[in-house]
Amino acid sequence: MGQVIAGGEQFETNIIADHRGQIIRRGADSGEVDAFGRRRVSEPFTLFDSTLRYSKLPEKWNETIVGSATSTHLTNESSVAMAVTASGDSVTRRTKQSFPYQPGKSLQIMQSFKGATLASGLTQEVGYFSESNGVLLRASGTTLQFVQRSYTSGSVVETVVNQDSWNIDTASWLNFDKANIFTADLEWLGTGRVRVGFIKEGEFYYCHEFHNANSLDSVYMTTAVLPLAYRIEATGTASGTMKQICSTVISEGGYEPKGIIHTVSPSIGSIPNTSGERIVAGIRMASGRTDNIVVVAKVDLVTESQNDTVRWRLRRNPTTSGFSWSDSDNGRGNVQTTSSGTIVSGGTIVDSGLFSERGSVEIAHTNGLSLALGVNEDGSSETLFLTVASSGNTTTTGLLGWREMF
Repeated sequence: MGQVIAGGEQFETNIIADHRGQIIRRGADSGEVDAFGRRRVSEPFTLFDSTLRYSKLPEKWNETIVGSATSTHLTNESSVAMAVTASGDSVTRRTKQSFPYQPGKSLQIMQSFKGATLASGLTQEVGYFSESNGVLLRASGTTLQFVQRSYTSGSVVETVVNQDSWNIDTASWLNFDKANIFTADLEWLGTGRVRVGFIKEGEFYYCHEFHNANSLDSVYMTTAVLPLAYRIEATGTASGTMKQICSTVISEGGYEPKGIIHTVSPSIGSIPNTSGERIVAGIRMASGRTDNIVVVAKVDLVTESQNDTVRWRLRRNPTTSGFSWSDSDNGRGNVQTTSSGTIVSGGTIVDSGLFSERGSVEIAHTNGLSLALGVNEDGSSETLFLTVASSGNTTTTGLLGWREMF
């Protein structure tokens, strides 16, 4: 039994401890419920995961290094060491993709890291954030903070809560310069709550929650469709090394893609013979819309010959020639397309197959998310092309379909 005081009155309550003598957390501020207060009983749906066993995964992560800072893959630690040594140095690692949020489903983030020793003049950040919006853990010098970042006013505004003001657990037990797991879950709906904390000994230790419902005049951040990020910066003479380890984004309660499938294909009035590898269709996010989520949904193919075998490929970011981009004819302004051109070299083949006469491939949403367009380090959209190549010189064409999440 234990005692609590609420509304000026004292009550007795049952307290349950585990085999270590630690109190088992129950209720709205525990890990047994998701961001909407529902008991976690459904299987999580993984939207993204990243482990750094053999490389820095440049196909998943953009990296920006400023000054004399360095970024080094540590094979034996399956980590990336992000080191700064002089004022002005910084390393930022951010996922190329942003991740879909579906209203009514808790979005859960987990990121493991090893922080540098807290020091004046050193800023370290881990979380789910862009330059404009997001939720993150920050070490500002020697002060730990949880931050909710918003661009709803047209400029960046941050709600910053120092460790001694965290409203669930001030985490006096936390050693920031040891390996830790940061976690957050959120209900957006424009005005939901956000919980942030850590996972320790297999248990969720939520430390703070941002209360946004019934308190703001607008949404608490522009969007919940955001990337994961790690960042370290030397703003003074301090030096240090933060290590990025492992991360995941999860939709609790499943994920069901919605929306119309839009398509692009060449004119069927004039289909050229296939000689070498030829572009049938291509897509990219339009400038100013690169925070969207564009997911491949289907591939259709047809050839007039029944004697030749045709190979199709989806190539990401190849070098190309012989075409120009135009706005998609769906009128939404999110995507630009092409239906001609030649692959010159390179890129990454992310899917492929063989067909003869005709074929149709529906891309399952579990695979489509991994094929979603991302953003290059310079802020431009990644490109994705459907190409065909035949064993002969056959007449072949195809169609590429995609969904836009918003």
